[in-house]
Amino acid sequence: MNPELQQLLAKTAGLAIAIHVVVWIVFHLLFRRMERPPRLSFHLFALPLGVWTAGRVFFIREAWVNHLGAALVFTTALLLWVLFDRLICGAWLAHRRKIHIPIILRQLGGVLVVLVAGSSILKWGYRLELTGLLATSGIAAVILGFAMQDLLGNVIAGFSIHMTRAYRVGDWLLLGEKGDRAEVTEINWRSTRLVNNDLVSFEIPNSEVVRNRIVNLNYPTPEHGIRLRIGLDYDVPPALAKQALLAAAANVQGIIESPAPTVFLCEFGDHSILYELRVWMRQASLYNNACDGIRTALWYELKRRDIRIPFPIRSLEVRKPNEPGYFADAKASAAEIVAGKALDCLTTEEARTLVANGMIVLFGPGEALVSCGETGDSMFVILDGRVEVAGQSDAGSQVVLAKLGPGEYFGEISLLTGEPRNATVCAETDTLVLEIRKKDISPLIEANPALAGRLGELLERRQSERLEALHGGSGKPESLPPQHRSWSERIHSFFSDPAG
Repeated sequence: MNPELQQLLAKTAGLAIAIHVVVWIVFHLLFRRMERPPRLSFHLFALPLGVWTAGRVFFIREAWVNHLGAALVFTTALLLWVLFDRLICGAWLAHRRKIHIPIILRQLGGVLVVLVAGSSILKWGYRLELTGLLATSGIAAVILGFAMQDLLGNVIAGFSIHMTRAYRVGDWLLLGEKGDRAEVTEINWRSTRLVNNDLVSFEIPNSEVVRNRIVNLNYPTPEHGIRLRIGLDYDVPPALAKQALLAAAANVQGIIESPAPTVFLCEFGDHSILYELRVWMRQASLYNNACDGIRTALWYELKRRDIRIPFPIRSLEVRKPNEPGYFADAKASAAEIVAGKALDCLTTEEARTLVANGMIVLFGPGEALVSCGETGDSMFVILDGRVEVAGQSDAGSQVVLAKLGPGEYFGEISLLTGEPRNATVCAETDTLVLEIRKKDISPLIEANPALAGRLGELLERRQSERLEALHGGSGKPESLPPQHRSWSERIHSFFSDPAG
């Protein structure tokens, strides 16, 4: 190589480096307080500036200097746009005026600047007409169109997201069929960037987002409901199960008090009753902590209440009585109630036989055990819970006659005579009763006909006690309502009639 040319190249490189350093120092002094200075776009500007300036000094007649000038114009336009975007859109409008321009518009503005600068250089610098160039390269245009099909779809979808405001930066979304939760951190011209609860960042193309259902957990408010399902044992009464679920959700962090938590019985499954607990959260970011808190509290609550969460298994269980275990415990104490209070004319052995033949029944809150006017042939002994006895006043309104608890009874007249019910009895709480039916006591009367007489005397005595109570306890009334037949005769007639 010519020594003179080598010397010129060395001077050119030295001058280009010096210009690059000087421009960098000036740029650093001017924008040292800038939060995000444009480093890459600056170097893309400073490098052709230094080489073009040195070329204009030492190689003024060389053609490549003009090409460097075109590159300098292009990088200058790019640098100016980056400075405008970060100083005006980012610092001044966003921080001072609190006006946030969507990042997709800022990115598309940069693309527009690049296209305008490039087309201007081709037209005025190189005398190339873009319309003619595109017209003579139809095949290339078709290939380019197919190549940019997905890109244009994402750009249009991004504009649609911004125009409809389906979601914004900071919103939490439900994604896919599994309902994964993630926070929107950026919406650009091509994709939406999200971060899930595990702080894992990922992107979804905008066209894919708009093709699916968008569930925004921040709209209209960040407070929203969640539903948790759990299966509990069939032996647990629904009212008790709901109390346990509500108690478990009462003090969990992130759960709000209003609207209040609610529980629904959803399904009778193959091995458990499925309940759904609905609670309301303050914000979606607390979802994992809230679910963990509810499930943890529920385990302890169920353990304290001795409620079992059944395993999803198939098992063969052989039982003699087809009833829960605590029904058998209730029957053990029922014989004493029957012999000592409900039917105190029975012997202990007769009471045990009657209880063994009777049926333990569980009623939920608000359910009617019997209704006024209906026919019946059974009586009830309350083993656990409380009931309300209601009848009609002379004016026709509903009045509460009594409230009965464990150890009390009702319905003995219907059991022994078949008379219709004279009151409506409803459970106030979960109520466990022993129902004694006509078919349960019939074998005892057939085996011992004298039992009918004892039962008749029992009904007569209780009728007298009720009449005495109605007269204020001042003693036996002078006259009793006329009876066409004695209680014993009516009992004999009722149990001797197969259709009675």
